[in-house]
Amino acid sequence: MRTLVLVAAAVGLVGCASMQNTPQQDIVWEAYRQCQYEGRISNNVQMTRVEPDGRYWYQMMNGSRGGIEIQNCIDEKAAALAAAKRSASPTR
Repeated sequence: MRTLVLVAAAVGLVGCASMQNTPQQDIVWEAYRQCQYEGRISNNVQMTRVEPDGRYWYQMMNGSRGGIEIQNCIDEKAAALAAAKRSASPTR
């Protein structure tokens, strides 16, 4: 039984380690970092999850405000990053 548990844990760790973000997830995470760097998102706002299709969730702590401003910044930066990525990719 102990061996089975160890094998299951090892398989689970390998499976998670092989997971990579989708391009949409990478764009949203980068947009979030840019908004933080520019000071448009305070340190009291933490991105908690980004779905493979780019939908995201964040948490505001310690009485943080400005949910609309946070969403506007992330959406604005994500759109610019996506447009830049599209224009940089070779056409066929």
